[in-house]
Amino acid sequence: MVGKEMEKMNKRKSERSQSLIKLLLVIALVVLVNILFTNFFFRIDLTKEKRFSLSEASKNMAANVKEVAYVKVYLEGEFPAGFKRLSRATREMLDEFALYSNGNIQYEFIDPFKGADSKRTSEIIQELGSKGLQPTNVQIKKEDEFAQKILIPGAILNYKGKEYPINLLRSQFGQNPEEVINSSVELLEYEIANTLRNALQSTKKKIAIIDDHGELGKWDIAEAEAMLNQFYKVEHLPLSIQVPQKLFEYVGIIIAKPTKEISEFDKFKIDQFIMHGGKVLWLVETQQADMDSLRRENLFVTPTYETGLEDMLFKYGVRVNANMVQDLQCHAIPVLSGMRDGTPQQKLLNWPYYPVASGFGNHPIIRGVEPIWFQFAASIDTLANPDIRKTILYKSSLYSRLLTAPVRIDLNVSRLDLQPEMFQRKSKGEFIMGVLLEGKFTSNFAYRFDQSRTPDLPFKDHVDNNKMIVISDGDVIRNQFKKSTGEVYPLGYDRFTNQQFGNEKLILNCIDYLCDDSGIIEIRSKEIKLRLLDKGKIKKQRNYWIALNIGGPVILILLFGFLNNFIRRRKYTR
Repeated sequence: MVGKEMEKMNKRKSERSQSLIKLLLVIALVVLVNILFTNFFFRIDLTKEKRFSLSEASKNMAANVKEVAYVKVYLEGEFPAGFKRLSRATREMLDEFALYSNGNIQYEFIDPFKGADSKRTSEIIQELGSKGLQPTNVQIKKEDEFAQKILIPGAILNYKGKEYPINLLRSQFGQNPEEVINSSVELLEYEIANTLRNALQSTKKKIAIIDDHGELGKWDIAEAEAMLNQFYKVEHLPLSIQVPQKLFEYVGIIIAKPTKEISEFDKFKIDQFIMHGGKVLWLVETQQADMDSLRRENLFVTPTYETGLEDMLFKYGVRVNANMVQDLQCHAIPVLSGMRDGTPQQKLLNWPYYPVASGFGNHPIIRGVEPIWFQFAASIDTLANPDIRKTILYKSSLYSRLLTAPVRIDLNVSRLDLQPEMFQRKSKGEFIMGVLLEGKFTSNFAYRFDQSRTPDLPFKDHVDNNKMIVISDGDVIRNQFKKSTGEVYPLGYDRFTNQQFGNEKLILNCIDYLCDDSGIIEIRSKEIKLRLLDKGKIKKQRNYWIALNIGGPVILILLFGFLNNFIRRRKYTR
């Protein structure tokens, strides 16, 4: 009997020793694996959208940061849950960039208004605003009441003694707050990578703005030029005095609202630029319409711009029509409404000749871009050509219609009570106002080129793979300015309504997509799906889910304890 007891005791000691040895081996294995993989870094992103993985373009940019780049993020403090999510996502994204920069990207989160009184708060807002950061108002719930609070959802990147703003909040027309935060999170990688690109560039690619044919003047596109100069070297090019080879110095050109006839030789220069791989952003329209004409009288009829570009664009796969789009989804204009105490009074009225359009589809060029302000835009037809792929970027709304040239522009239209029924038709509106063309382009001068005119230029009758963008409104790139003071307003900003549109971002995205080969624009295509809870279901089944979440874990623990006790009793009873 004693022998059996001793045997059981020895057996238990042996089992305990084996268990201890196994535990020590596991610990030793874990330590060994950590030592072996200390110099190796990898992560596994199991999310469907790969939300925690940087693109190759972002990794390359982070790796090129050779000195310390310090990011100060102004998203610390008390704010709503959505902004906390944006703050957390920004921290995670900066962690990723920091890892691929070998620690050269560093950051901190601060509350810029901590301990500041109202006067100091105003000074901080003005200071950060001058650096390019945009403040926003949010509601904060304190106990049983709501209070307004100003946030600066942005950051400042300091690199080699220069500061670069990063705006982290990107709103879209018609989005609810959850969608605004989600779209901002989607664009975090792009915003950070784009700012890094700006900071890292040593040599810039050249972009030409074509002159000589009544295009928009220097002050009309001052803001677009200043914005593009951050990433490219922008020059004005009087085309008529240049040899065709001159254009080959540039990766892309912008043709911004020509109003005069373009000679065949100038068209030939543009054509061969395209055939040799050059990119073009066409901002062209057909009807001569401007609000200045309505300052003299309340009505005018539009002449047509005779630019001579119709055959070229037709050859490349599109036609900008001789008409004008009217849209119920439109911007407003100030209209004189009477006098008060000898002072003219104005009120804002909808102006259907100013369509406001959001991007059509999900292409990187238009993704995350605020609505675009069009002015007297024409419609575009795409032509059947299997060699050219057409991607529609912008369309008018369902409640739009076409006015065939010559168009009668009457200021009194703004005073009419326009109804949706007046704009409905069989095709239900949606007229193209912007399109991307990609593929094989054939020269407009094929079979009719005289080599003797340019003996030093190797004529090409086609290009196998190229791309261009056509937008049927030259004023998309036009900023407002005061002639009396010389004050230039931001591109896409209307000084009469104090409303900001996405025109500036659109122009940059178009040029980036056409001319930049770093892959930065492709980052915009990343999509993070917003998986919101069903509020109706939550309200209806509230008690059920509370009981399940509270009682479920308790029941599982009790069940586990019962099974564990049952198994141990059976094992050791034997």
